[in-house]
Formats: sequence, structure tokens, C-alpha cells
Amino acid sequence: MLKIIQQFTWRDVLFSVKTFAAAMLALFIAFHLNLSQPSWALTTVYIVSQPLAGMVLAKSIFRVLGTLIGAVMSLVFVALFSNAPELFCLVLALWIGAGTFITIYLRDAPQAYTGMLAGYSAAIIGLPAALAPATAFDFAVARCLEITLGITCAALMHHVVFPRRAGDALRKALATTLPTMAQWVSDALRGQEGETKGLADRRQIISSILALGSLRIFAALDTPTIRVIDSAIRQFQGKLLSLLALLVAVYDRFAILQRDQPAAAEKLRPLLERVVTHVTETANAATPEQSQRETDLEISLAADIQAHLPPAHALRSDPQSFLTRSILLRLNDIVAMWQEIVWIRTHIAANVRLPGDGAAPSFQPYRDTMFALIGGAISTITVLIASAFWIQTAWPNGPAAVTFAGVMCAIMGARDDPAAAAMTFLKVSVVGAIIAAFYLFVLLPPLSTFPALVVALAPFYLICGIFLTAPTAIPFIIPAIFIGGGLMSVSNQMSYDFAAFLNNFFGYMAGIGIGALALALLRPLGSGWIVQRLMRGTRVDLARVANRQIPESRTNFESRMFDRINALLMRLDPRIADQRAAMQGGLASLRIGLNILALRRNRLLLPTQAARAVDRALTALANCFDKAARQGQMPSPLSLLEAARNRVLAQPENDLLTQTAQALYGIETTLRQHAGFFGLPEQRLPAAASMGTVEA
Repeated sequence: MLKIIQQFTWRDVLFSVKTFAAAMLALFIAFHLNLSQPSWALTTVYIVSQPLAGMVLAKSIFRVLGTLIGAVMSLVFVALFSNAPELFCLVLALWIGAGTFITIYLRDAPQAYTGMLAGYSAAIIGLPAALAPATAFDFAVARCLEITLGITCAALMHHVVFPRRAGDALRKALATTLPTMAQWVSDALRGQEGETKGLADRRQIISSILALGSLRIFAALDTPTIRVIDSAIRQFQGKLLSLLALLVAVYDRFAILQRDQPAAAEKLRPLLERVVTHVTETANAATPEQSQRETDLEISLAADIQAHLPPAHALRSDPQSFLTRSILLRLNDIVAMWQEIVWIRTHIAANVRLPGDGAAPSFQPYRDTMFALIGGAISTITVLIASAFWIQTAWPNGPAAVTFAGVMCAIMGARDDPAAAAMTFLKVSVVGAIIAAFYLFVLLPPLSTFPALVVALAPFYLICGIFLTAPTAIPFIIPAIFIGGGLMSVSNQMSYDFAAFLNNFFGYMAGIGIGALALALLRPLGSGWIVQRLMRGTRVDLARVANRQIPESRTNFESRMFDRINALLMRLDPRIADQRAAMQGGLASLRIGLNILALRRNRLLLPTQAARAVDRALTALANCFDKAARQGQMPSPLSLLEAARNRVLAQPENDLLTQTAQALYGIETTLRQHAGFFGLPEQRLPAAASMGTVEA
């Protein structure tokens, strides 16, 4: 906690003041409109407030949309099933489960918030309305007004008053990404990173590149000029991911070359140094013309790479030549890719569209349908359990228990350890309840004016607002705000009934407790299970790519794989041998997939015999990866890959056949290198069998 406090800046204090001002504005308007529960408006301000204005707008838009959908569905449920409580609870449970499914399926996409809100808003509005169907419409309208009022005040305050724009944060991130990448190019090509540090650096770089996508979406909302270069930013992000894939491949291959062929590695080292020099010298190009100016170093570098390239006929007699050839080709690709990236960056810096009308790449994050279905089913079952408890006991505060049981599953379902997160929510909720009791029975009763109320609320909400700026503190602050605000229930007609307060408190705690217990019993597996699902998803993706007749775009595949790799690396520790192997296996999967895409592209242009050999190899790979995904082990496709490579090399020599043989060799040696990750039996290889990880 002390560390968090020491990191606060004046910007964090300003954010808290602005959020409190927006909350008090929403509360004042709700009082003036004589809304039944102004505290909903106050709490909503804190729920949607984010450090960046674009983030607030995005969350506000999807919260309004989710609330409206939930309100409409709650009225539909009330109209159809208000006279049948069991059926009402059943359809409500299914609806909340569907909302949870959407939330988990879309993961960190802004639209995921709509599913969550549509789910539990139907409970918040529908359950009280079902008890009084005649006033259901008025109740739904009042809740929507209160929530929309809070959203509007928060969005207005953070967008107009000393705004921190996502556009500024995006420009800063774009400005620092290229120097960071240049430094990693230097470290990676010079081999100055240990295995553990290298994996940690890759984790940080992948995360920062993927974060550009979210920032771009938020920036488009609060900085209209960003929309002009939206396509350029997407191109920039896509090229960075491709460059990262090339760098990881060269880094790993050169390490293998140093181990197996030290003399050959030393011959290549001067070329790697010159690539580093070229990248460093061109990183700060200020104009598109400067970025495209061909230097003497670049010309001589290209000539030397070509001179060192093993001829295609050498691959037939010396398969280890594939490794050296692959490194050199990838160096060539790195130089060309770097020039493109710097060229795009100069247009972004000048806020100028890229020339031409080329379509910007679309990025595909990974989706886990089964995980989302499990989360949705748990939400449905939990709400049904809470509903049965309510119906059987006829407890007046049972609807609150049902609502919070659903809320717990919706907001915690995607966590690695949802039960532990729900228990933290429960514990902090007790603290929030104690604070609410102090306000409700000590501070608030003597107050009779709105300014006095503002002064009384300031300490609690200002402190909460500051801690909202610290991501690690949010799980502890949101429950205090949510439960504390709900139990205070600030309104024009204040009630200081201690028995009613206790009933509300027990209703909240029962719902949260049921949610936590259900998550503990129905999904007891933690981050280890998530890691296994990510690894399984990787194998499923490789099987799908190998089995797909029409190859998908490289950008789509890279973005989906990097998204999954990022999720995997975030959960693993490179200092632990088994986890380090899993991290390396995830990165190796990317290279295998890129080789498979190359085979799919080349296959249509190959001679008949070579095409048949490639088809057999791809079919075997699809079957093997499918079995690895389902059983954790795969039959070895290595002999078939080697046979296909030999068949391809037996054809009359040309560049396409050489590339195809190189891709087959790359898949074969990568599988050998990471046999444990892919479920292959560990093999002892003779020294002559290189363990390279080659990508076409």
C-alpha cells in the first residue's frame, strides 16, 4: 500500500478531484430531478471514470448500451413471467449467463462491457420490478436515468476539464516504441541477453505493441485528429509484430548456430553487427524521404548478405546449410521491414495519411469459446441457486442476493482465480459496509444542506478516487465504492433505519458469498488451467491453419498468435525451467504457423509431385496438432516432414522449391527443439541433426 501511495502524482490527485466533482454534480441533478435513488448516479460516476478521457467515453458508451438492453429485457421478462417466479428466475439466469459468455468471449475488447451490463442490469432492474409489475416501467426508467446521469457527468468532466487524452498517450507510446524496438534489435542480434532476460524483454515488447491497438480505439474518441492516421497506426502495429517475429527467429537460430556450428556463427557475427548499426542510424529519420534514402551501408550490407548465402544446391548435400541460409534471409527481411516501419512512423509523426489506398490490416485477438461457455454456465447455475434460496425463504432482501450473485460471476468469471477475487470483493465489501454505517448513523443525520453533504462525502470519495488511478488497488477500491455507496443510499428521503441497513447488508453479502462459493466449487482451477487452455488453443490454431485450404493473411495469424503468446507470457515466470520452456514453445508455435502459411501459399504453384508431398505433410501436421490439443501428445510427423523435404529437393532447382524445402525443414527442426511443448516424445539427436527453428 505504501508503494502505491508513493507513486501518486499531481495528475492522480487532479483525477480524483474531477471524479468527485462529477459525482457531486450527478448527485445534485438527481436531487433536483427528485430521482428515487440518486446514489446510483454517484456510484456510476466512479465505476466509469478512467484516467484517460477516451477510456471514459468508451466505457460510458458501452455501459449506456448495456444498461438500455438490460432494462428492455427486464421489462420483457416482467411482462411475460411476473406471475411465475420460477420461470422469471430461469430466464433471468439464462440471460445473465449469456451476458457473462459475451464478456468472457470478447475478453478485453471495449464491447465486452456491454454483455456484462446487459446481464446484471436486467437483474438490478428486473427483480424489484417483478415484485411490483404495475410500476415496472417507471422503475426501469428511473434506474436508466440515474445511471445515464452518472455516465454523462463523468464523461463530460473528464473530457472537458483538464482532460488527459488517450490521443496524447498514444502519441507518446508511438514515439517510444521505435527506440525501444531498436534497442531490442541491438540486444537480440548481438546476443547480449540471457535466456531469462530475453524472454522477459519479449514479454514487455509484445505487451506494449498489442496495447497500441486499445489506445488507438480510445484515442479516436477523444482526439479526432488521430482518425486521420488510424490506418497508418494499424500498419505500424502490424509491421512491428512482423518485425518482432523475425527478430525472435534470428535470435533463436543464431543461438543454435553458436551451439552447433561456432565457426559458422563467428562468420555471421559481423553481418549482425552491421544490421544493428543500420537500425540505430536510421531509427531517428524525420521525414519519409530520409527513411527511404538508401545508404552505402545498406547497399554493401545487402551485397554481403547475398555473398554469404549458401547456394540452393548446397542444401541437398548439407541440410545444416538451411540454418545459415535462414538467418541471412531473415536479416535481409529485417532491414527491409525496418525501413517500412520507420517510413510509416514519419507519416504518423507528421499526422499525414500514408500514400496509396492499401487496406490497413485487421487484427484478430484470440477467442476461447469453451472458456466463455463455462463462465456463462457458472453464472446461470449460480443465479438459479440464489433464486432458489430466495424463493424458498421468501426473504425480502433475496432479490439483492440474486443480483449480487450474478454480478460476482459476471465480473469475476474471466479471472485466473475467480473465487479468490470474489472473496477479496467480499472482504472489502465488509469494510465498505462499515464505512457506510459510520456515514449513515453518525455523519449524515445532522446534515440538512447539500454543501454540508458534499463536505461530509469528500474524504471517502476523494481517497477512493486517488486509488482508482492505481491498477493494483482497483480490486480493493471498487467494492468499497459499490457496496458503501449502495448501503448509504443517499437520497432526498433519507432513511436511518438500522434494521433495514442490516437487511440490505446481509442481502449483499449473501449474494457475494453465493457467487464466491459457486466459483470455488464450479471453477476451482486457477492460472495453471488457463495456461493449459492457452497452450491447447495454440495447438488447435496450428491444426486449423495446416488444414485450411486457403491460407489466411499473415497479419491475422500473427496478431492472434501474439495475443495468445502475450496472455501466456503474462502468467509464466522465465526463471522457472518448466515455465521458461512453455514460453519458448509459445514463441516457437508462431514460427511453425508462419512456415505452414508459407507452405499453403507455395503449394498452389508447385510441381505435382512436390505439391502432393506438401499436402501429405500438411495433413499429417493438422492431425498431429489436433491430437496434441485433445490428448496432450502427438504422433511424430518428423519422418514425413523429412521425406517431403527430400521429395521437394529432388525436383529441378528453383527458388520456390527451395523456399518450400526451407519451410519444411523449419517446422521439423522447431518441433524437435520444443518436443515437450508439442507433446512429442523427447528424442536424442545426433550432433549432425541441427535443432534450428527455421521460418520461411
